[in-house]
Amino acid sequence: MDRRTEAALSGPLETTGSLPLRVAVYSRLTEAIRNGSLPIASLLPSESELGTAMGVSRTVVREALMLLEEDRFVRSRRGIGRFVADRMPHLGLQKIRPVEELLGETGPTVQVRRTQTALQSASPAFTADAIGIHADEASWFIESVITRGGAPIALVQEHVPGERLRLLGEAAVAAVSEDLGEDAGRSALAALMAVLGPSFGPGETDITLGVPGATRGKLLGLPAGSPVLILTQTLEHDGRPFYLSKALINTDFVQLAISHAAQS
Repeated sequence: MDRRTEAALSGPLETTGSLPLRVAVYSRLTEAIRNGSLPIASLLPSESELGTAMGVSRTVVREALMLLEEDRFVRSRRGIGRFVADRMPHLGLQKIRPVEELLGETGPTVQVRRTQTALQSASPAFTADAIGIHADEASWFIESVITRGGAPIALVQEHVPGERLRLLGEAAVAAVSEDLGEDAGRSALAALMAVLGPSFGPGETDITLGVPGATRGKLLGLPAGSPVLILTQTLEHDGRPFYLSKALINTDFVQLAISHAAQS
């Protein structure tokens, strides 16, 4: 690792109780990619080197790199290593629906169980860009498991901006912030649509393949390296980026067919 890269990655990571360490590592790496400390198409340092520079374990680094691959900041080349992507992710525009509606079309009724609701004091750069805020602004993080017949078939992680949600009124805040656990019944996006009506759009769904890793795999009842389908959704409200979600879908139980219609 050269001195410039080491200097960009070293130093205490900013973490809070609501911001997992892997997300802090993700943020440090995306910042280094965006400012050129990790140049486009360059070979990344090894997991051990990255862990040493940031003072974290290889396990934490591996989970952060997995997120970077999902979000297309990083590419793997078998037998060589991981590289910074040739170009940065971009946001497109299409009409989308809540994930449970998409999954509900593939078989029997699904259930949504919320597992985490947190107002985070800061957001990773990619998340902040997608929901139209600065990285030091607060955002809501909502995590839910979607089940069918008691078996987990998908894990959904949603993000919305804290201050802009507050300005939409108490009902909108309640739709996102109320931690209903087993009785949640729907994703945060579905709850917001029920409160605010047809005021969302347009948006984008990006489809990739990946693995859940240990933390998310446990919620899905899958080994860390199991293949999953990943749907990354972004959505506007009132002409501005507002919503980001990532859904990891267990393809052993779900075969998904998705079509989109552009909104005028």
